[in-house]
Amino acid sequence: MTGKFAGLALAGAIAGLVAVNVVLYDTPVDTAPIVSAKGRDTGLAPSSPGSLQIADLGGDYTETFERPLFSPTRRQFVPDPIEPQPVEVASATVEQPAAQNVAPAVAPSLLGISIHAGAAKALLRIAGADVALWYGNGEIVDGWTLSTIDKDEAVLERDGKITRISLYPSAQDGQPVESVGQ
Repeated sequence: MTGKFAGLALAGAIAGLVAVNVVLYDTPVDTAPIVSAKGRDTGLAPSSPGSLQIADLGGDYTETFERPLFSPTRRQFVPDPIEPQPVEVASATVEQPAAQNVAPAVAPSLLGISIHAGAAKALLRIAGADVALWYGNGEIVDGWTLSTIDKDEAVLERDGKITRISLYPSAQDGQPVESVGQ
């Protein structure tokens, strides 16, 4: 008998919950903003569609709602300061005759080396340039002739001077190391 009584009680509870759901389904929901007893709007922002409206709870919660929800520190994001870009200053220069117009003596910097099927290339960037280009043996780079490319260095020649540029530079690299024919 207790099994029948428990079954009837469970069926009655389910029927009651179904009846409550039917009544609530037809009940309209008020979505108007909450207005305090004083007759003023209690939202943080001016009343507009989509703005956050809260009840007057007797305290100032504006800082709570201004903090970012998904930030671990709950602090506003502050971007890193922008470093000023260097400014070029114009100066009066004396034009040199075309015969004396010679490429600068600063050797290019070595950024990479590619050796594939016996052909070696060096990735070189000329001083002051934004881009780097691939050069092979015998090619001229800013007045320097690329004479040799090894697995970790390139050798450049210019005006009888030889400069070795290492892929892994130290303080001494980029300086002329020996003179030929002087």
